[in-house]
Amino acid sequence: MVLSTKTFPPDGRVEREARDLIRGGHDLYIMARRGPGQKAFEVVNGVKVIRVPLPFQSKKAVADFIYFFFQRYFIYFHILLACRRYRIEALHVHDLPYAFATALAGKTLRLPVIFDMHEYYTVMLGMSFEAKVYRKFKMFSFILLWMLSAEEKVACRWSDKVIIVAEEHADRIESLGVKPEDIIVVTNTEDIDHFSGLAIDGSIKDLYGDGFVILYVGGFSPHRGLDTAIQAMPKILEKIPDAKLLMVGDGCNRQELEDLAGEMNLQDKVIFTGFQPFETLPSYIDLCDIGLIPHISTPHIETTMPNKIFQFMMLERAVVTSNVRPLVRIINDADCGGCFKERDPDSLAETIIGLYDSGLRNRLANNGKKAVQEKYNWQKTVQILLELYSKDIDKS
Repeated sequence: MVLSTKTFPPDGRVEREARDLIRGGHDLYIMARRGPGQKAFEVVNGVKVIRVPLPFQSKKAVADFIYFFFQRYFIYFHILLACRRYRIEALHVHDLPYAFATALAGKTLRLPVIFDMHEYYTVMLGMSFEAKVYRKFKMFSFILLWMLSAEEKVACRWSDKVIIVAEEHADRIESLGVKPEDIIVVTNTEDIDHFSGLAIDGSIKDLYGDGFVILYVGGFSPHRGLDTAIQAMPKILEKIPDAKLLMVGDGCNRQELEDLAGEMNLQDKVIFTGFQPFETLPSYIDLCDIGLIPHISTPHIETTMPNKIFQFMMLERAVVTSNVRPLVRIINDADCGGCFKERDPDSLAETIIGLYDSGLRNRLANNGKKAVQEKYNWQKTVQILLELYSKDIDKS
């Protein structure tokens, strides 16, 4: 496996895939960035991790610029060396930045390649240039996005299979020249055994658990719709005076969101915790009344599936999401929450106020937990991936 842009660990989806492929009898290596203090080679929970140093590290925006335009192509040579050294029989690349180099290595070595597309990467990256920290590089965005779009098309055509996380993405992948039978949906469900086994930290509830808690967990970026959530708070507070919006995470537009909360005089009602370890996530969900996913409608959001919806459902919390197609599909199928009109603070406020009734929330929460136990769980989802490697790839 080749992991783009991140160190390993952590990466929830990659860790879930790795755990079960190893349980399925596969010998797994992951190539990832080498972070501060990490070893060049290490075995982590059975995964053999090859860490690649990235030189010329500087301030984040400058480092990202160097990475996207230069460094990421050198992973090709690291892949070739690793394949020959460890007798690799298949390549599995996560996300777009290293996809072209990995597909090229597959062609060079005549190895099967799986392109695991977590999201519509070019649209997501394009939106990040709207955040203040990246605006200085916006002039380069057209060139970079053009390069990545071209690489995506080539990588898709050179890959044996393309994995997507939402069925709504299939049409676009077909338009890139991939046959329908070569598109595999492995959605972002959560591992029931692993996630439910994480301990609840009571001190977190003591710190944040008073009042009616609306919880967002995840990254901060323009396409997440977090400004809509903040703008909805005054109307929510009219009906639910003890409501508060707890925002767990970090990202490129956090400062802009904090400024917005300050301008609206909501400092005491919109709470930013900063980045928190994955292990604490159940503790935050345990203290909330509503799990919120306010993503705006973009081609990226309309073709992806955040696994936080399944985490909320698993721990029996009613979910409020924007009306983007993949999320609406889950909410309607499981009857586990409500949907609001994306980018509409009034619609969001009305939806949350409508779920203030504890009896209704409990019914929806129970529905969500049942749906996860019966259908939307990693134990069922991963069978698709295991079958891919045990049948299709082993025969190639």
